[in-house]
Amino acid sequence: MDYPGIIISFLGSLGLFLFGMTVLSSALQKTAGSKMKQLLGKMSKSRFRGVLFGAGVTAVIQSSTATTVMAVGFVNAGIITLTQTVGIIMGANIGSTTTSWLVSSVEWASFLKPATLGAISAAVGALMLLFSKKEKIKNIGEVIVGFGVLFIGLSQMPAAVKPLAETDTVRDLFVTFGNYPILAMFVGILVTAVIQSSTVSIGILQSMAITGVIPWSAAVFIVLGQNVGTCFTTMLTSIGANRNTRAASYVHFVYNAVGAIVFGILAFVFFTFINPLFGETTASSTNISMIHTGYNVLLLMLLFPLGGVIMKIAVKMAGRDKLKTAEEPDLIQLDDSILETPVYAFENSIKAINRLTDLLRTNIEWAIAIFINKKFNEIDEFNDYAAKADKTNSAVKSFLTKLYSEKLTEPESVFTATLLHNLTRLERINAHTKGIIAKAEELRDSKIEYSPFATAKLQTLSEKTTDCYDEAVGAFIQSSPELANSTLQSADEVLDLYDEYKTGHLERIGSHNSKYGIQSSILFLEVARHLSRIASNSKSIAETAVGEESIETVEAICEDGV
Repeated sequence: MDYPGIIISFLGSLGLFLFGMTVLSSALQKTAGSKMKQLLGKMSKSRFRGVLFGAGVTAVIQSSTATTVMAVGFVNAGIITLTQTVGIIMGANIGSTTTSWLVSSVEWASFLKPATLGAISAAVGALMLLFSKKEKIKNIGEVIVGFGVLFIGLSQMPAAVKPLAETDTVRDLFVTFGNYPILAMFVGILVTAVIQSSTVSIGILQSMAITGVIPWSAAVFIVLGQNVGTCFTTMLTSIGANRNTRAASYVHFVYNAVGAIVFGILAFVFFTFINPLFGETTASSTNISMIHTGYNVLLLMLLFPLGGVIMKIAVKMAGRDKLKTAEEPDLIQLDDSILETPVYAFENSIKAINRLTDLLRTNIEWAIAIFINKKFNEIDEFNDYAAKADKTNSAVKSFLTKLYSEKLTEPESVFTATLLHNLTRLERINAHTKGIIAKAEELRDSKIEYSPFATAKLQTLSEKTTDCYDEAVGAFIQSSPELANSTLQSADEVLDLYDEYKTGHLERIGSHNSKYGIQSSILFLEVARHLSRIASNSKSIAETAVGEESIETVEAICEDGV
């Protein structure tokens, strides 16, 4: 027997199936992602609505793993609470069964031959992608191409494994799986964990079933294992995340593990003591669809009332006793799992930028207060806060850079670029506050004294700079042309004051006979220069509020999405 040829043929057809599933899932997520916010809002009121949401989204995007990872990411991003994920995960298991019915349709809808249907779908989708200029049509084309490639791969898999299925070794192997439930479940777990998709794993099992080598007992236990195996992707995504996120991933694991144990024991009793002969009969692809759907529906009925208990177990596994809500500050993070949903990505980015602007507002006032009032003992604490601001800025910038590489619409790309531009300006503002502190350290070491006149000048310049910064932030966040214009005027006033102070001090330096006076004037001018640069960068931020790059862009995106 040509084993290398069989393996290559199977891997090729499996590759087509995987590629088709990936394209289909990605295109459906992109198409349906803009609708998720409205569904999410309705879903949040009850666990039952969460089940409907999870089932509906999974049925649409053809991946329970993607839905669950999205839910875990939403918890990490602070969009939903841990309690709300329980229903979503339960529903995702139900929604994942739709693909298995598509796979088994070759048996109960023979007029829809996968090879023919796949070829037609791939051709139609490709034409839409090649000749359409509209984004929506292209997205639909991607969906159709995904279906086509998926069906082409599906049509080839049974033929690829048929020579193996005719050997006694393979038949005996699956009989062994039926006799050893733990081994069968382990195989289901392992294959699904490696492929990272229970949908694809089920599809492979159904392709084998079409050849008539899978006994009922083996099919049931492998399917139970596949439902557990799909949890590993979710758990991997929670590594390094906060405890709330880890608890959400454990909800998925506990739910499926309890189901596998309970129904595994029932199946073992049935096939061992009640009807052993039935377990030895072969299961068709349609039978596996029935097993998959029936198991998940029964599991939902059994564990739905115990959702609170499952959550408590998951919380303990995550090592925490108290739940945190989505509104608590440390939960609003930028999780990569929401990159494919720009509405949420922008929403959380703006939240993070708002926090950053608040932090910088404090730092501007604090830096000048340390310099003017000689609060040198606060320098180390200030530096910690400045480092925190830089870290926050880098995190948001990294997230938005990843978002920019996603397939965004033109308005989304423009707005992402605008946010990155403003983050660079905020980074420079923070650098100038640190520059003021550096001058405060020089002041401390040289023990220079300022005249009341110089102190008053710096105080005035500082107040106008802070007002300018406040107006700039307000102009961008509120998309206010009025505040933007006010910022431009305030910035020009600060720059004019700086030029005036600079000219006056240069004249005074010429009249001073002592080196002490020159050092004092130089320090004064350097601090004034840092304040003028803060105003200049604030002006640059405000300018984005009067162009098409304003926050109105993302508001339009959100409105289109819901």
